Amino acid sequence: MALVTATAALPVQRAAVRSITSAKSARPAQSGVKLTVRGRRVVALLALLPIFVAFLLIGTRAAQADATGPTTAVVKVEAGQSLWDVAVAVAPNEDPRSTIWTIKALNGLETSEVQAGQGLIVPIN
Repeated sequence: MALVTATAALPVQRAAVRSITSAKSARPAQSGVKLTVRGRRVVALLALLPIFVAFLLIGTRAAQADATGPTTAVVKVEAGQSLWDVAVAVAPNEDPRSTIWTIKALNGLETSEVQAGQGLIVPIN
């Protein structure tokens, strides 16, 4: 058989009820944060900081995009002309071997053989 214990009933208290007129006159609760003029300036600067950084990065990338890659031109190979001759004609003050390597890379050439009338992309200094 189960053991049953009796507990004393506790008195119930009624909640305080406000009148309707006092509820209308009550102000809404204000937040506890109040910023000074200096604080508002700091918050404004912190809000503008990501925008400034974004403009800075975009401007830097645009400047990098303009400076990449050599300036090029298209040259037509004349009859009897070799890639060495084209390299010397394009960059007379540079080593023709490095110029030939650049021309081959720009045109996707595997060998140094060229045909008369062939158009080649060459670097211009």
